[in-house]
Amino acid sequence: MNYPRKFAFLLPLALLAACSVVATPYSPSVSNIQTLKAASPAATHVSSFSDKESDANRYPVAVRANRMKSPVGGSFAAYISNALTQDLTYAGAVSPSATVQLDGVLLENNVDVGIGTGVATISARFIVKRDNAVRYDAVKTVRGEWDSSFAAAIAVPRATQQYPLVVQKLLAELYADPAFVSAIH
Repeated sequence: MNYPRKFAFLLPLALLAACSVVATPYSPSVSNIQTLKAASPAATHVSSFSDKESDANRYPVAVRANRMKSPVGGSFAAYISNALTQDLTYAGAVSPSATVQLDGVLLENNVDVGIGTGVATISARFIVKRDNAVRYDAVKTVRGEWDSSFAAAIAVPRATQQYPLVVQKLLAELYADPAFVSAIH
């Protein structure tokens, strides 16, 4: 096989590989964990989150010409469920047999990698049940912004790095809600 043929065969494969990126894995924030610990949560079981399919919540998420995927469970609802589990684990409040159950629905998940500013908007419905009775049901929405770039080689990785920070912000909104604290206490 000569070189032009090899190149013609490998080019489409290289382009396909370049079109998919993975969001940075979630890392709990110290302030979120401290807020949870201060709430003295009861043992909680985080069940699986689901996605509300809509134009505002597509998977994978378009990030310029790329598609950003979740590093957890094949959806960003699973990403948020995993983030909650991590936070509650660090706060010492996770138990698979707990009577307090936390679940939810990811309603909106958008990332816009603009030329000067990147923006992510995440909206989720959180539901807390105790002994199968709903104790909390609310929607939380956050918007995160960061400096972006004209160059996709800079803007796309920056968006994947900023995504978990927006999730931290979403969870901080949840943990700061007195009704949520009351429901998990």
